Amino acid sequence: MSSVEREAAEWAVRMRGTPTEADREAFERWYAKPGNAEAFAMSEDDVALARTGSRSRIEAKAGSKRNAAGGLRWAVATIAAVGIALAFAWHMNGQTETPQIATGPMLPGQLRLADGSTVTLMDGAWAEPQFSETGRRIRLHGGRAKFDVAHDSARPFIVVAGISETTALGTVFEVDARSDVPKVKLLRGSVEVRLGGTAKAVRLAPGESAEVSGTGPRLIPAMTSPVQATEPATMLVADRLPLGAVIDAANKANAKPIQLADPALASLPVTGRFDVADGASLARKLAAALGLETAESPDAITLRK
Repeated sequence: MSSVEREAAEWAVRMRGTPTEADREAFERWYAKPGNAEAFAMSEDDVALARTGSRSRIEAKAGSKRNAAGGLRWAVATIAAVGIALAFAWHMNGQTETPQIATGPMLPGQLRLADGSTVTLMDGAWAEPQFSETGRRIRLHGGRAKFDVAHDSARPFIVVAGISETTALGTVFEVDARSDVPKVKLLRGSVEVRLGGTAKAVRLAPGESAEVSGTGPRLIPAMTSPVQATEPATMLVADRLPLGAVIDAANKANAKPIQLADPALASLPVTGRFDVADGASLARKLAAALGLETAESPDAITLRK
């Protein structure tokens, strides 16, 4: 592995972490040198695989490339990048053995963790798993993520997003970390959402959501649509339907019939949406639309010119 390739691997790892402004300036100077851009692009691929695949998987893939053109360089550089990436992740994750996972152009949207849980990262999210023998902890940075948590009663699964902490044992939920007020939506199971470092918490039921501000978590009221979800069975949609047909439909649904003073009116075209269950209201609407008038008696409602 050449010095340029080693430097490229180191920069690929550092820039996927939390680089300082000084790091960015130094990287730009290094990147501008001839040949460094190509080396960095290759190392980006290597480090992406190192952070999302197991060592055995990477070594197997590297071995399969040894006989291809340039395969030996890829194999050596990849294994070297594995060591660098894991060492960096070990330092960043509080000295655990679980590497970081992150989204990017070369990574799949769904990632499987060591415990069998899956994380679907969206909208530019990236995450850091911090697993130990007593707990499973994921730090979510930006974007949104869906967590399908494998049940393990001995090791709670905690997602930290901004000032929020969401705890689950075996469940499916989403965390939205795109703003300073993280939001959590429970899809299945049960989770507890709290303000990090405090006892302020709410427990969610499936379908419920919560947001966490500096004052603590609160349930988000379910949105109700002002439009009726389903139309009543007596709703009639007319598109130049003859007035006589509209009246026939209404008379089947009402005790007091609507009648026409002049049978010729039955051919007038009617367009609109009408609830034929309310005969009196329908008659008034038809009269207004067609320039007619109504006359109501104890036995019937009459439409006439």
